[in-house]
Amino acid sequence: MTGPLSKFFDSMNPEITSYLDSKGCYFRNRPWEVDEALTRLGVTPPREFVEFFRKYEGGFGSRHISFELADIVGHAEELTQTCRDVHGFPNQCVVLSDEVADAVLVYDTLKDEMYDVDFEGSDEKLREGTLEPDWPSFSAFLEFYFLGQGRMSARNIS
Repeated sequence: MTGPLSKFFDSMNPEITSYLDSKGCYFRNRPWEVDEALTRLGVTPPREFVEFFRKYEGGFGSRHISFELADIVGHAEELTQTCRDVHGFPNQCVVLSDEVADAVLVYDTLKDEMYDVDFEGSDEKLREGTLEPDWPSFSAFLEFYFLGQGRMSARNIS
């Protein structure tokens, strides 16, 4: 791959791009819709997050975690707005899954951290800014989600 996306995809785990490319169904046809969705959400995430969604369109399934990763266009917008309105989630956070077992996947666009947020206390810590991340970056989350590499934080394993 060449062009502006090549630097990110060259640095992204090639097993992830190979996996998604082999499926043939995840390519995004209208990448500008990602920029429009992010504008509507009022967030400016790191380039890696943006470029992932400019290239790939979800929802995505995983053999390693029960959450379906929502597409940033449409579905994640709705989920995020609902969690902001109902649960007071911070504006820099984007909700990337439907609720499963009273929890959602949340990405902090300012810290580049991913969280498995339950509604039994983690949501309060997220609002307070004291919740420890389950994955230290969006890239680390993708490696766990698609490849099972790395692991969630000990907070959710015990």
